[in-house]
Amino acid sequence: MSKKKKKTKAGRYVISMSNSVIRLFIDILFYVLVAFAIYKFSIYAKSFCYQVFGNVQVDDYEHGVEKDIMIELGDSTRDVGKRLEREGIIVNEFSFYIKVKINKLNIMPGIYKLRTDMNYNEILNIIAVSTEAFDDEDGPVHD
Repeated sequence: MSKKKKKTKAGRYVISMSNSVIRLFIDILFYVLVAFAIYKFSIYAKSFCYQVFGNVQVDDYEHGVEKDIMIELGDSTRDVGKRLEREGIIVNEFSFYIKVKINKLNIMPGIYKLRTDMNYNEILNIIAVSTEAFDDEDGPVHD
């Protein structure tokens, strides 16, 4: 019987060690995945902030294409952003929306000739006016 107890203790020790190794492996895997997710998020956040605060454009100056964009009365800023992204004028509709809101701009209805090599500031200089300079009787694009 003493041999059985020793084997049982040895078996328990092996099981306990293997559980510890498995638990350690799972913990390491979890922290690696968390670190990877943080890394990916930080790259996305950096890119998004650069889109909002930097000079980002879809094409370089040599390959820019001119497109006619129609903005109708009653289009929201999000609608305009979606249209501009779909047409390849801007990189991201959400960063465009944030840029419009931060700068307190109103997008004006009309037909505009925009190029894919324009940055957000150049586009907004054409299609938007400042909120302070805006008269409430005119019809801005609503949010």
